[in-house]
Amino acid sequence: MWILIQHPSDPRNRIVGFGNRHSFDSGEPGVQIWTTLPEDFGSPGYGERRAAEIEVHLTSISVQKDDLFWLFDYWTSHSEDFRQYLWAHRSEDVQKAREILSILPPATVLRILRYLVTDYWGRFVGWPDLLVHNEKGFFFAEVKSSSDKLSEDQKNWIRGNDAELELPFAMVKIHKKAVIVVSGEKEL
Repeated sequence: MWILIQHPSDPRNRIVGFGNRHSFDSGEPGVQIWTTLPEDFGSPGYGERRAAEIEVHLTSISVQKDDLFWLFDYWTSHSEDFRQYLWAHRSEDVQKAREILSILPPATVLRILRYLVTDYWGRFVGWPDLLVHNEKGFFFAEVKSSSDKLSEDQKNWIRGNDAELELPFAMVKIHKKAVIVVSGEKEL
């Protein structure tokens, strides 16, 4: 999405500086990254203002998995500054994103991107704990202990999923079983 978000034609772009995340990770603060970002990035206003450009961008991306992988790999190095801004700069972050691409159908990936770009700061948190998958399909799962409650961010994600994403989702409640010790052996 960096090519859309940082596109030079956006009149609301401005130069921003922030600390290099790799430097921060290695304990070397003070190194700055300078890049362009729209002043309203991540807000619902950005999504509304750039709705036509978002639609053109997302509809231009192929829904063929091989094409999506090629595009992901090609754009990874170009998106470095933007990924650093979002704290998605580590090689593990890129590997995890690529793994998610291998699991989810391309149309689902594009639906998630559309959902996120229209209100990033309001929608990037609260996602479920697990992405459960096998060769037959996938679902997202939020895991809670019997005494645990959903956060407001998690409730917002569930509402957003119901209204827009329509991803397969399950709540998993874990109840603690009593442990009884009999003659030095544990019985569950």
